[in-house]
Amino acid sequence: MAQVRIGHLLSDGEKNYLSGRKPFVQKCLVKNNIPCTLSKVPNIAILGSGGGERAMVGLLGSLSQMGEAGLLDAALYMSGVSGSTWCMASLYEKANWSSDMEQIKVVAERFGHGSVSLKDRVWHLIGYYRANDNFSLTDVWSALVVPAIVKKIDKSTLSNYQTCHDKDPYPIYTVINQDCKYEHLQRETFFELTPHEAGYTLAGAFVETAYFGSIFNKGVLTKPKPEMDMTYLQGLCGSALADKEVILKILKEWLEGGENMKALKDHKGVQLLSTVVDLQLCQHTGCDPAPLLQTANELLLGKMGLDGSMLQLNFDGKNSADQNKQIQTVTSAASKLFFEWNKDLVDLEVREELDVFVKTHDKVNEKSPDKLVGGGSKVGELLKKFIDRVEKEAVALQSHAGPRLILQVLELYYGIHREEDWTHLVVELNTLLKGKKTVSGSDLMINEDEWLEADLNSRKKLAHGLSLEICKSFWSWFPDLKNAIWDYIVKKIMQFLEWLLKYRIWGTNYNYLHRMNAPHIDKRLLQSETTHFEDAGLLLNSPYMSALRHEREIDLIISFDFSAGNPMETLTETAEECKDLDISFPKIQYTKSDVSSPKGFYVFKGLKKAPTVIHIPLFNVDNCGSKLEDYRKKYGTFQGAYSPEMIEDLIKKAGENVLNNKETLLGVIKDIIEQK
Repeated sequence: MAQVRIGHLLSDGEKNYLSGRKPFVQKCLVKNNIPCTLSKVPNIAILGSGGGERAMVGLLGSLSQMGEAGLLDAALYMSGVSGSTWCMASLYEKANWSSDMEQIKVVAERFGHGSVSLKDRVWHLIGYYRANDNFSLTDVWSALVVPAIVKKIDKSTLSNYQTCHDKDPYPIYTVINQDCKYEHLQRETFFELTPHEAGYTLAGAFVETAYFGSIFNKGVLTKPKPEMDMTYLQGLCGSALADKEVILKILKEWLEGGENMKALKDHKGVQLLSTVVDLQLCQHTGCDPAPLLQTANELLLGKMGLDGSMLQLNFDGKNSADQNKQIQTVTSAASKLFFEWNKDLVDLEVREELDVFVKTHDKVNEKSPDKLVGGGSKVGELLKKFIDRVEKEAVALQSHAGPRLILQVLELYYGIHREEDWTHLVVELNTLLKGKKTVSGSDLMINEDEWLEADLNSRKKLAHGLSLEICKSFWSWFPDLKNAIWDYIVKKIMQFLEWLLKYRIWGTNYNYLHRMNAPHIDKRLLQSETTHFEDAGLLLNSPYMSALRHEREIDLIISFDFSAGNPMETLTETAEECKDLDISFPKIQYTKSDVSSPKGFYVFKGLKKAPTVIHIPLFNVDNCGSKLEDYRKKYGTFQGAYSPEMIEDLIKKAGENVLNNKETLLGVIKDIIEQK
């Protein structure tokens, strides 16, 4: 009977795999004129960062050139985050691919010219729906979107790698535990999946990969479930494009917008919507939303729900289910009644722009893979463009309660994802809800004392329910605001909130630590029957923690970084994380010019127990020259599928970083061996 393994030692399967891999590493080094005994073979890990399709293609180009240069067999491990895992999964489809450069060419050809029909993707989704007890948006994302990006549905499983990849670097796929992330449990957040075990990298709690997703009780397998296939695993690892927090932030920015939107902060309708969104965001942090509840009640004062009842939040003597129902009632009321409350906000001049936004937003709601890929930035642009127009029309509404209430709801949603205290948000929301009744006549105000005593999950449910009820009752409270534009705005916010309620969970999985006796694991992780995983790039965009696991004794990390923005950010964030967790990591120092005009190769030498880190930004002055910014703009994260010509160019550009620095890399390896 399978059992959970508590401890930090490597699995026997991984140890045996590495023993078989090391002779290949030794042979590779000798071929490169680096004599080395088997006992002194360095443990080298290749890391691939996140970055969507840019990371997927960039890692392929980097590995291709390492193979051509005779360096690929020097790696003992290969670990990926997000888009890089898409590349890894495609390569590992073939046994011992690292010894066959032809496989890289096959994958490159598929990325550029392959396709998977929507019919096949839908049938794969139906299969997930039938087989998965914890069906969630990750199933939708994995079945419909991932195959559209990687151009294949891969039904194999990670545990199959155990017997057919003895000549390849040992693969590690990384995700994070979403619940632990929001609970700020640093050590329990990082999670890895290997051919032999899946588990918490730093906390030390593992289960056989074949049983990850099965039901355990007190550490013992009670009900086996089918192992996830590689298509689902790729969706789990690369789900940043569909992260709810990102969507909520877009909504938040949409309602608060630029300079002109400041005039709307006193509008009760906007404040209420803002408060509803903030309540939703509060579902994901440990912040106290009590101030938001007070604000909501003040904004709801005198407001009637669709059934004619007053809307207020009152948690006195109510259990969490009743409290949650109140929040749902308030949120729904605020959305449906918004335009009755806020007729004065805008006129029909923005209708044309709004229609464009509507069509784009609906594409996202449809969750069509062809529409989702690359849709993120466009939605954000349209939201910003629309809110700018709304701001101009709303300057005269500085004291209107409707917009104030909407903005307060959004503020609460956003507050859930911030690490700061959001007690004041609940207070402010209760203030805005004071005197308001739901359509059924119930009060919406939340009892702040009871809120403080509720656990985080109860608060999350309460916040979401309140937000929905506010949206439903909004127009009964602010009929003066209602016109075609604001009617549409509130309806779309309501649709979004209901969408979150229906598909609010990503990466749902049975928690194999449920009810275990594990003193060194935070008890919050042991209490829930299910838990939730997401793209590790949402926390740290490179899989450093998997390589820094002490038992792997990594000597050298070769980090290929495909991140957008600051090319040194993953280094500094990892260094900060390691400091908090007391993990040895090299001292990271760089100049301002390294951020704006990075070089193609950095070496940060490890001291004492810290590994040496080679950091290779994808686009740099060495391989891009004066066209650095052009390449950054050309290969965006959310722009949509790359053309075959773009893929070919990116593979070549990524490979240049290896080609230009082969001798330097060999010199670093030689120095490490001499120090062992």
